[in-house]
Amino acid sequence: MMMQSSVALKIEEAGIPMTAVDPVSMEKVTIDTRFGTIEFDRGQAITFPKGIPGFGTYREFCLSRIPDDEEGVFLLLQSLEPTDLSFIVTAYDPASNVLQAEDLEAARHHLGMNESDAAIMLVASVHQGPDGTFLTVNMQAPILLDTANRLGWQYIFQNEKYEIRHRLD
Repeated sequence: MMMQSSVALKIEEAGIPMTAVDPVSMEKVTIDTRFGTIEFDRGQAITFPKGIPGFGTYREFCLSRIPDDEEGVFLLLQSLEPTDLSFIVTAYDPASNVLQAEDLEAARHHLGMNESDAAIMLVASVHQGPDGTFLTVNMQAPILLDTANRLGWQYIFQNEKYEIRHRLD
């Protein structure tokens, strides 16, 4: 199954506007992901200048909807080169107030991001427990995207008030 992906479209579907597009590098990249074959536009890539902690050599990613996720809650954050790394992510809902506004403001300020250009994604994990399968998100290390400049960082809060395995119910 071949699926088309546009980072701008997919992020906007999750309520996150991406404004900058690199018209020079609209090269298509086809990747066999764990969810099937997906085609990405390299010109819509998100660059992680410092990589992701633990994966420093992976710097260029694209977002795509996960096939068969009918609600569209989760996205695939796929490395473009090398292609053997991906994360399941979901948009953070600011109305949940799980992350304190002053902590998010400090993170944006540290990264030099305007509030209007900032999008927050959470890395999701699937776990098996005695009561069955459940999902968690990493609230201690959200991914902050600068939508105007197509840059991303996994920002690690330096306190323990946020859970690494915040259970989704």
